[in-house]
Amino acid sequence: MNRIYIMHKSIHLLFLYFLLSSCSEGDVLENNIDNFTAPIESCTNTEKNTFVLYKIDQEATRSFSLGFTSTTFTLEPDPDELSVTIELNNTTNTLVYRNFGSKINGASYFCSSVPPSGITINQEFLSTDGNAEILYTLKEETASTIIYTRKIILKDITLNGAEFSLRQEQLEFGEDEITVTK
Repeated sequence: MNRIYIMHKSIHLLFLYFLLSSCSEGDVLENNIDNFTAPIESCTNTEKNTFVLYKIDQEATRSFSLGFTSTTFTLEPDPDELSVTIELNNTTNTLVYRNFGSKINGASYFCSSVPPSGITINQEFLSTDGNAEILYTLKEETASTIIYTRKIILKDITLNGAEFSLRQEQLEFGEDEITVTK
């Protein structure tokens, strides 16, 4: 009886070992997207009718970009409505996380009609849903300009990659300043 119990126990332990060792840690982003402190940059590509807000972490060769092709809103604040919510998808209003094989130049990569060649993308996640909430706070006003602090918060986003999806309830994309001429 004792021998059967030990054999039974051994089978359970062996099963538990295989179960735990078969779990893949490959489903974890190499770089924590919550810890992305690069400054926000932006550009407009008039040929493609797009506007892009992007952040590049040159140390880790990764980027976050918010690309907009929808013309139903403007990224300049309306003095009567200082918040804008934009629905994200995978075609017109996109959030993209990329990890590159080497450092990139953000202006030439995101703002050119034809991006530079020879750039290797090691990992890519594209939004399928969620919202980008853009909040404007008045910082300074002169006779000719108004300066706002623009804060971008991503809510209820899903990013799909080749092997898995990442769901984030809230993520601060960052903040910058925008100057509007009167």
